[in-house]
Amino acid sequence: MTEAAFPLLGAAFVVLVVLPACALVARFLLTWLERDEARGPLHRLHLRYVVLTGSSVLPLAWFLSAGLHQAESGQSELACLIDHEAAGLCFEPGFFVLTLAFVVLVALVRAARSSGDARASSSSAAHALLQRLERVVSARPSLVELTHRLVVTDEEDFALGTQGWLSPRVLVGTTFAARVSDEMLASALAHEREHVLARDPLRYLLLRFALVVNPFGRLLLEPHVARWQAAREAHCDRAAVVAGAAPLALADAIVRAARPAGRPAAVQPAVALGARDTAVPKLRVGLLLAFAERAPARCCAPSPSTFPLALTLLFVTLLLPHQAGTLALDVLHTSAERALTYVSP
Repeated sequence: MTEAAFPLLGAAFVVLVVLPACALVARFLLTWLERDEARGPLHRLHLRYVVLTGSSVLPLAWFLSAGLHQAESGQSELACLIDHEAAGLCFEPGFFVLTLAFVVLVALVRAARSSGDARASSSSAAHALLQRLERVVSARPSLVELTHRLVVTDEEDFALGTQGWLSPRVLVGTTFAARVSDEMLASALAHEREHVLARDPLRYLLLRFALVVNPFGRLLLEPHVARWQAAREAHCDRAAVVAGAAPLALADAIVRAARPAGRPAAVQPAVALGARDTAVPKLRVGLLLAFAERAPARCCAPSPSTFPLALTLLFVTLLLPHQAGTLALDVLHTSAERALTYVSP
């Protein structure tokens, strides 16, 4: 039982104590980043996203890397985990890594299942809509990136959204498309184009994972996640208008896509034109009405991508235990064993 103390209690301590503590720090930082009202709600979106996801991903990456580092004994990590007699000192850190990796895998599966992806349809109505979409896209050079990325669904409660983690595609509902004009449809597709170029389905998946794996910290971060998602959608609206979309047509499409009743929020697609409440459409429509009166200025340079910064931080975090030591993991190890002695008869 003593040998199982560190793998089980250590992993539980990381999820139930370390991650919520990191979420608390992230909340203070996000509150500071969001208070700059002079620059509006779209300010520092990339940095806010990195803080939201990094508060869970980076601590997990550090503990996984530290556990593997302690498991090293001159052999490969795999041999160290299998051959306990030849590498007895790395037995417990190795199984700590396996336990924590299992928690990460379960959280990732739950986050993936909550995406609520719609299914493509092959009915006659879907085929007719696909031809219409191809005409709309071919007539507008700004939508050329959506060529061969359009899919149609007959699901009644689905309006329009982007799906696909590695190869994003845009799904359009036949019911929604029947209620909008070609100009409204083109403006909505311009919005989804921004999601496709930024690979937002993958980013939203990592964001959902950061909340699922941190159940107590989620209570602290959910308001900031909601604000980030609203700002992200408004940012895509702005980018669509800059690329040539009609702001009033896009606003009309948003209102039509915002359904008062539909699928439960737990299974609604995250990257979609519609919203789960009325506050987000009000924010977006208000900005679009302002853009109709005064067009947004084109930025002199494109904003930096989230992925390079996130991958750099992840790479540095994975290297830290190998360069700076694993004192925190040692403290966790000894504390778990001492806690077991207190509860043991």
